[in-house]
Amino acid sequence: MAFHTTFSTSKLRISVPIILILLLLQTLHATSSSARRNLLRSAPQSRRNNNQIPNCIHLVSESQCSHNPKCRWCRSQSLDDTCFTKSEAWRLPLQVFSCDQ
Repeated sequence: MAFHTTFSTSKLRISVPIILILLLLQTLHATSSSARRNLLRSAPQSRRNNNQIPNCIHLVSESQCSHNPKCRWCRSQSLDDTCFTKSEAWRLPLQVFSCDQ
């Protein structure tokens, strides 16, 4: 009996620090991910959009898309009509999409 109790106690002594280290690592990872997201959100709008490719996919209408000179509205008979960046529109298959110039 004494051996069994000693064996369980030694297992417990090893398990507790390992569990604490894993919890600490998980907390640090979650904190750093959250901090990065908050940093991106808090960046000034002018600095964040400078020289950045527009996110044309979020422009849901042809008029919105055509007002942005970096975007192209592309039509398709088999897929939904969608707004793409100029470079994305250029790479689309001509058999599927027809894009505005």
